[in-house]
Amino acid sequence: MHLDSQITISKRPARILVVDDDSDIRSLIRTFLEHEGYIVYVSGDPDRAAKIFARTPDIDLVITDYSMPQRSGFDLARELRSIRASVRVLIISGAIVSAGQCDQIETQGWKFLPKPFSLPRLLAEVHGVLEPAVSTRSATLMA
Repeated sequence: MHLDSQITISKRPARILVVDDDSDIRSLIRTFLEHEGYIVYVSGDPDRAAKIFARTPDIDLVITDYSMPQRSGFDLARELRSIRASVRVLIISGAIVSAGQCDQIETQGWKFLPKPFSLPRLLAEVHGVLEPAVSTRSATLMA
């Protein structure tokens, strides 16, 4: 199911870090996004994900589960923002997320996608999050 719609940043494939404690979800998302041409890093542990993020400065997007045993994806995303303020985040969750929690996610400028979701829906959300980065970089290159 290749949709031929990869978003690239500065003529390179976008790099995505996927963080979810469910290995099946991680594997499914990784396989799908790699098939779409993205470079994907994965972690089932938020602390390990923070280390991957810190040593990989070209990660364009973090997709993280909201509810994980070690700590929330929201807390992880805030930590990653302290490392790099421009990080783009898509929070996913199969748990019930309150309106207040959704407001907090939106206040940070991040997106939320409830589980279960279809793979085309995930791809649309990934594109929606990454497109502003492409537009901004393209405008800078043309100026």
